Amino acid sequence: MKVKALLATLFSIMLMCGSAIFANAQTNPSDNKPKATDRQKDNDREDDDSPEMQAKLAKKAKISPEQARKIATDKVAGTIVEEELEREDGKLVYSIEIRDANQKVFDVEVDAKTGAIVNVEEEIEDEEDEDDDDGEDSKDAKEKPPLN
Repeated sequence: MKVKALLATLFSIMLMCGSAIFANAQTNPSDNKPKATDRQKDNDREDDDSPEMQAKLAKKAKISPEQARKIATDKVAGTIVEEELEREDGKLVYSIEIRDANQKVFDVEVDAKTGAIVNVEEEIEDEEDEDDDDGEDSKDAKEKPPLN
């Protein structure tokens, strides 16, 4: 009998909590606005690659690409292998990839408005990057000699 009473109590508590959540959602419709997901943010960044968007972003930048390169290479010495002006976490940044003397690649993000270093992280080479177009690993794609 105690088990039934306990289950009934738990069910009542769950029912009240569910009702409270539902009532809160009805009284705060502003909380129901769709929020940008990481995927949506990634899609926004993919749109940054178009020439039209790059021109718009460049107009918003306060520092030049040359200044951003200098700031980035002062932080990580090496050769610039790629750079891009993009929105990252709501900030306009120059994302500059630099290969150092040890052949490690670092992504240095420089705030395009202030020139401040926003982030520095080592790029880790994915196995997918080593794949051929057909998805096979280039090492495995080589023909192996027959066994005797």
